[in-house]
Amino acid sequence: MEAHDDETLQHIKDVTLLILKDFKEICEENNLKYYLWFGTEIGAVRHQGFIPWDDDIDIVMFREDYEKFLKIMEEKNCEKYTVLDSRYNEEYFFQFGRLSLNGTHWVEFWDKFVSFDLGMHIDLFILDKLPNNNIKRFFFMRICLILCKFYAISTIKFDEGSKIVQLIVNTLHPIFNVIGLTPSYFQKKLPKLFRKYENKDCKYYADLTLNYLSYFKLSDFEPSKVVQFEDIQATIPNNQDATLGQIYGDYMTLPPEEDRFWHNLHDIDFGEY
Repeated sequence: MEAHDDETLQHIKDVTLLILKDFKEICEENNLKYYLWFGTEIGAVRHQGFIPWDDDIDIVMFREDYEKFLKIMEEKNCEKYTVLDSRYNEEYFFQFGRLSLNGTHWVEFWDKFVSFDLGMHIDLFILDKLPNNNIKRFFFMRICLILCKFYAISTIKFDEGSKIVQLIVNTLHPIFNVIGLTPSYFQKKLPKLFRKYENKDCKYYADLTLNYLSYFKLSDFEPSKVVQFEDIQATIPNNQDATLGQIYGDYMTLPPEEDRFWHNLHDIDFGEY
């Protein structure tokens, strides 16, 4: 995975920070809660900004706030941004949203298999409720994660990474479509599944697209903390040991160079930005 040159990486950071600023303004105007997430949360805690080699911005929202955000963006009919969510396009196989900057283009290997355009963006992950029962929670999280992977397999083929994984996935792709496990099936199935416990009195929440299968309490997020991120202030979860520690372990220590990851882009177009 080839690293970005310094100029390109800085350009990516500048544009994604611009998107974050606009997103933050929308949230503050409409009393929506959001939190920096994954490497962006680490960056805020450890570097007061981006992790030096990081090339994206991750946000997480509780389901209620995320749904309100979608409605606000639909009503705004915003020309600057497009919100990507599977309910708008069955080929958008990700089960998290993206706020994509129009007039730009971010090209990963799967781009040629889908009809939507992904521009420079920030990722919008979602926290859904989990059953309180340990066994139900265990199976619910794993079923959600497996179906997320099946959605991707039903939509695209793989021509990067492990040859064995490519063979398995690309063999399953046509089989899925023959037996009815099509993108439209998952487009309808997964949002309902994720929101199964939405109106229940639940103690735990999770990002159900998360391979780490970690789950959290409301008190891990609220009250949120305000921190410095580059030249703005933003909110992060209340408990870093619970949120970051579960996923990354010792998140305050820099990982060795061989464990530092970034996106493997085929192309990038910053447009007018």
